[in-house]
Amino acid sequence: MNDVSGVEAVAVCDRDGLIIASESKEEDEAESVIGVISVVLDSYMDRIKREFGTESNFFNITSTAEKKFAFSSHGPHSILTTIADPSTSDTQLRVYSEHIASKVELLITGEQISLDIPELIRVLSKSKEGILPQGEFNTKVILCGDYQVGKTSLIRRFVENSFQENYISTIGVEIHKKVVDVSSGTLINFLIWDIGGQITQMAPYRNRFYSGANAAFIVVDRSRPNNQNSIKFWFDDIKKSIPADIPVVIVGNKSDLVNEIVVSELDIKNIADEYGFHYIFTSAKTGDNVNDSFFYIAFRFLETV
Repeated sequence: MNDVSGVEAVAVCDRDGLIIASESKEEDEAESVIGVISVVLDSYMDRIKREFGTESNFFNITSTAEKKFAFSSHGPHSILTTIADPSTSDTQLRVYSEHIASKVELLITGEQISLDIPELIRVLSKSKEGILPQGEFNTKVILCGDYQVGKTSLIRRFVENSFQENYISTIGVEIHKKVVDVSSGTLINFLIWDIGGQITQMAPYRNRFYSGANAAFIVVDRSRPNNQNSIKFWFDDIKKSIPADIPVVIVGNKSDLVNEIVVSELDIKNIADEYGFHYIFTSAKTGDNVNDSFFYIAFRFLETV
């Protein structure tokens, strides 16, 4: 609420419109704001159910002469409702709402997550305003990084919303697909290439895997000492096959292992600043910030269409 200029109040409600929690910037107006939210929810809940049905994920903005209302959901348990001044940026409302809505769902289901707003979200919220291009688009994303940093788990969390404690390390490459409804009339077909972390064995083949990529994640295990030093190797390896500038995001994974983290935010930030990358901290186990990573790529890709 405090990060987006123009936002006056927010509320979390369930799928029947019952308010679970609410907050207003003006404490002395909190009760009246809650009343407004209740009226708005009563008015729009049937419409939301009619338009989105049982969909877990949706985002919608409704404007009146005096207010702008944003509704966002990232799961079956809750809807995040935001009341804002009409001048509030739609892009900021969408980016922050979808991020917070996903956090709310994780909290409701009992997951331990970070409440910090990722730097990547702040950057994305300041991207240019405009109508997204209509149509269905394909984008290839490659995930690189040392073996067992959690690349496969990140993809499984994004594609299937599941996590598996034990799995066999990827040898070579595995390709996954997920279709994401970015907005009404705009679909992104993610082609996600999970590239094995065996540095020596797969070296002769990786240039084929990289070819045609629109974006890259370099994944780091934050519980592995000095694993951030691998970022330079993987970036140099990518650039041999992709001379064009593509968005590169450093993904600091396994951030749920709070007591085992040895790669700090400063460690990653220093490297990100050196190369001009953005970064985000994730947990494939809880799902924290995983969707945000891919949605960032989606919006960056659509800017080039």
